[in-house]
Amino acid sequence: MPKRDYYDILGLKDNASQVEIKRVYRDLAKQHHPDVNKGNKEAENRFKEISEAYNVLRDPAKRQKYDQMKKYGAFTDGGQPGGFGGFNGFDFSKFSQGGYRTQRSGGGTIIDELFGMGGMGDIFSQMFDQGSRTRQERYGGQQKSNTVQTELTIPFDLAVNGGKQPVSIVVDDNCKTCNGTGAEKGAKPKTCPDCQGRGNISISQGFFAVNRTCPRCYGRGILIDRPCTACNGSGNAKGTKNLSINIPRGISDGTLLRLKGMGNNGKKKGNRGDLIVKIKITPHRFYKRKGNDVYCEVPIDIIKAIQSTKIRVKTVYNTKVELKIPAGSKDSKTFRLKGLGINSNKGKGDLYVTIKVVRRTNLTDEEKRIVNEFDNNGKA
Repeated sequence: MPKRDYYDILGLKDNASQVEIKRVYRDLAKQHHPDVNKGNKEAENRFKEISEAYNVLRDPAKRQKYDQMKKYGAFTDGGQPGGFGGFNGFDFSKFSQGGYRTQRSGGGTIIDELFGMGGMGDIFSQMFDQGSRTRQERYGGQQKSNTVQTELTIPFDLAVNGGKQPVSIVVDDNCKTCNGTGAEKGAKPKTCPDCQGRGNISISQGFFAVNRTCPRCYGRGILIDRPCTACNGSGNAKGTKNLSINIPRGISDGTLLRLKGMGNNGKKKGNRGDLIVKIKITPHRFYKRKGNDVYCEVPIDIIKAIQSTKIRVKTVYNTKVELKIPAGSKDSKTFRLKGLGINSNKGKGDLYVTIKVVRRTNLTDEEKRIVNEFDNNGKA
């Protein structure tokens, strides 16, 4: 049977719309998917052929390149060097049949760019939430480490002074039933014969070379005939981890702390992920913070504000400083105490003290005279 081009595989004309391509692919994929044709090798190969064609034609950029190559005879039926089966001696059909597994260093070529030879299960999993997706999640290739994010609320004083803070998080860890192997007790994972345990295959001929995830083991490098029932073959299980986090001195609200290797267990032989902790700081009843600067309000009797006085102000570090209030100071006047704010790795902030003048009602006659005179002079 002669090899056909991608349009022939899907039974479409060259000018088929994207909507039509998608509709036809859905119908054909459902009909020929291995999950509904168990043991039918012909249906499996047909599904791979359909998926390969759709993977190119659904992407406008890939389709344009394919059409250009087809225009110059790369995919004409029969003959050499053209035909779906050959282009300058290169047999494209062997992509979907697992051929060209010669290991080759180096990387992608125009073929890799054009056809994007990822696993066919990835395409079908966009439509179905079972079948190939389940198998791929179970036997999938090495994944990037899973980072865990959480929020931690700490007191204002701890943020200022720094220190330790306990936290409990739920993360993925090795399944205790199978010890992370993913296999049922007594069963042993087998090395994938197609990729020899590497998890990927290199397809090469002449000057072409394409690396792709092994379609048999989905990149894991092993095959599990009897998956662990506790973790469904993933090798991971949820568990609670108790940690003590070091809070840096002067940390700001919203800061993200990264704890290396304290996140989820890496799936499919991957490294353990990180834990990212977002810090939330409980507001203080007396101080307000802006960066490393600290603001507070201190009440002061009107007679003291008129005649001058000294007050003692406590800093965020529980030290007390003396602040001189000049005579005739107005309500809401703010004084800056340089360097007495929060001390962090970004430097020292300042302490800003705002006085709130309190007008008592139980003034003596002499005090009333002082206040009236002060008010009449426009100084309060």
